[in-house]
Amino acid sequence: MAAEILLTNVRLIDGLHDAPLERASILIRGDRFAAVEAGPIPAPAGARVIDLAGKTAAPGLIDTHVHTVAIGDEGLKLFMANGITSVRDCGARLELIVEVKRALLSGEKLGPRLYFCGPLLDGAVSSLPGPSGAIMTQNVPARESIPAIVGPILDAGADCLKLYFGLTADMGEAIIRYAGGRVPVTGHIGFMRASEAVKAGINGLEHISPSVFNDVCPAQFRFGAGTSMAGRQFVERLRAGWLAADFSAPEARSLIDAMARREVAMGTTMNINWLFRAGYDGAARDPDRRYIVPKILADRKKVAAAQDKLSNPDWDLYFSRLAPEVIEGERRALEKQQEFCRRLYEAGGLVVGGTDAAINYPPPGFSLMRELELLAEAIGAMNALRAVTSKAAIALRKQDDIGAITPGRFADLAVIDGDPLRDIKAMRQVSAVFKGGVAYDPKAILAELPVNPNYAEA
Repeated sequence: MAAEILLTNVRLIDGLHDAPLERASILIRGDRFAAVEAGPIPAPAGARVIDLAGKTAAPGLIDTHVHTVAIGDEGLKLFMANGITSVRDCGARLELIVEVKRALLSGEKLGPRLYFCGPLLDGAVSSLPGPSGAIMTQNVPARESIPAIVGPILDAGADCLKLYFGLTADMGEAIIRYAGGRVPVTGHIGFMRASEAVKAGINGLEHISPSVFNDVCPAQFRFGAGTSMAGRQFVERLRAGWLAADFSAPEARSLIDAMARREVAMGTTMNINWLFRAGYDGAARDPDRRYIVPKILADRKKVAAAQDKLSNPDWDLYFSRLAPEVIEGERRALEKQQEFCRRLYEAGGLVVGGTDAAINYPPPGFSLMRELELLAEAIGAMNALRAVTSKAAIALRKQDDIGAITPGRFADLAVIDGDPLRDIKAMRQVSAVFKGGVAYDPKAILAELPVNPNYAEA
């Protein structure tokens, strides 16, 4: 049996309490936390003692929305380098994601604990055509096809099911009923309204931007059967609808109250639009961009080549030089999404942090740092940290194992050089990561990863 590890003199954010503990002690035995105290713990014989004076310990972070089959092995390592010790894959063909989980469990690949939903359960017509759809989606054409499609996903050990944009309300309700509470059901929905999904018993919603859209925006902007997520018109509709959203309107208030009452987790994924804060030039110079992973770069290169944009040194950014008024509109729409997040939290709702890690910018791992920044602005630093630790564990129904530094849970934690409660950006200063009691060096992990050749130091 490995020697016990005693961490001492650390500022502890345990994921459960409202305030940190100063000069706390944490005893790790095997792969679990054995004891956590506000003061000293006597060192067991043979224990390795690590003095963490001046540092902060936080639970290993949880990204509740990733797509591991689209990020390659480098993306898995980026999670660990950023203190993310658990992720939930929110969309991948079953045989692909089962293989990734096998490789992680065996130690063949380095990465976080992996929980998975299986494929995106879409309507009869795919909402995500092309290569991404081929590795992520599964069409569910009719009610009678549900057992044959969903049954094997559950039998394969899926931790969740995910409904997708093209499912109608009756089909979404039928899948939720078939799941019967065996695992949580979440959804990136569109044809099915959030209010319909909540009434049907859904456990989570992914993406503030599209999934609650039909209940908070004016009627003229709402999605209907046949709405396509492809193209500029969809993006323009989203932006206009969010700018006109009124959270004091009856439908919006009703949705927020129902989500809070039924503890429907809101997976935020706001970081996708963070770049509109920075603008094109700011995003091009952002240091996170150096770690966009090769698999995503290769996919973006195909798109850039098709659009004849390879001569642009920043072709790997997934947006072109947009008009200033568009960037400003997207920035304001993002602020409205933060406001929805705050209102849901203030109503007692379950807000959890996910990133949709598979989009090239921000890259995996670093995207959760952006999500934390946006969440902290909306609900405060401590609540933002809970959204990616203990609250995320509740949403995944894994609160007996992860999400908090407390006896009995896996010994997953991040050691931070600084105080993220004073400045949430201190979460980027991760000096050590423990997963199951095993320590990893973030700098060593990053040093082994390839650097985006399109990124030039500012």
